[in-house]
Amino acid sequence: MGQRSRTETVASVIAALLARRTWSQADLAREIGVRTEALRKVLEELSAGGIPVQSERDHPHVYWSLPKTWFPGGVLFKKDDVPELLRQLRRLPRSKARERLLAVLVEQLPAREKGIAEAPVLSREASEHEEQHVPAVEDAAVRKVPLSMRYLTASRGRISDRHVSVHLVDVGPPARFIATCHRNGDLRWFRVDGIVHARLDEREAFRECAVSAVAAFRAASLDGYKGEGSPVACSFFVREPESNWVANSLLEGMRVESLHHGIRVTIETSAVLRLARFVVALGDAARPDNPVLAEAVAEIAQGALRQAQAALQALEPAAIPGEPRRGPAQPRSDV
Repeated sequence: MGQRSRTETVASVIAALLARRTWSQADLAREIGVRTEALRKVLEELSAGGIPVQSERDHPHVYWSLPKTWFPGGVLFKKDDVPELLRQLRRLPRSKARERLLAVLVEQLPAREKGIAEAPVLSREASEHEEQHVPAVEDAAVRKVPLSMRYLTASRGRISDRHVSVHLVDVGPPARFIATCHRNGDLRWFRVDGIVHARLDEREAFRECAVSAVAAFRAASLDGYKGEGSPVACSFFVREPESNWVANSLLEGMRVESLHHGIRVTIETSAVLRLARFVVALGDAARPDNPVLAEAVAEIAQGALRQAQAALQALEPAAIPGEPRRGPAQPRSDV
């Protein structure tokens, strides 16, 4: 066999594998014009360098393969997969990254197929915080590198510096994530819109957490909130006709049981306060079934009632003698 430069050999191997994705080692060596030992070294170096060549032994032969979807610097998609890829991209929150990917994909389509990218789909718009910080949060979770961030705790109105180990990202809305707080040593929810500044910090050690522990934390939460203590079994009844739309507007984790003249909603959660806010929003259409939830609902409702009465007294004009006092209009039950 003649002498070939290293560069020529590498280029020829990649070209051959792109043309035919699986070769026996002996056939590929003959095709390239090199000895099998030299070919094996090149293939192993390509694999170590990030090109996904795979070997399989079937005595007495060795076969080398390249995935059909791999292409230098990118990924190949079958023609039938492109419409679904476009649909999925259109459903993502509107962002600079999404628009760039759509533009790249549409540019590669034949002129007669560009219309499939123009479906009238309305997706929500990603916030500046999401565009800026979600990639860093995701990278921290994938690479298992702590995230150093300045974070605004909304309940306290205070900005603090902290390290967290990210375990799970919920794209929302709102975008949030579950992480181990290095300051407190426990699992917590963090909202992306609370991040003021964030970067990966490889100097800090990542704190592992079992998948089962993260799943249990999430199951005990409600709508991104985790209360103190263990989950509590709660339920509330919703009468008809409000039950018809409430059944389709429940938070994740809530279970529905159909009853005469309504539904019963049950959930086990430690976020009783968040659950109570949900029930209060249903007004007199909902009735708590257990004391813990009823006490939380009463506290919130009484506070809201006091504030509403104070506002009415401050805004109400002087009553006109002889004219009846009119209360607020009853809202529609399906609003």
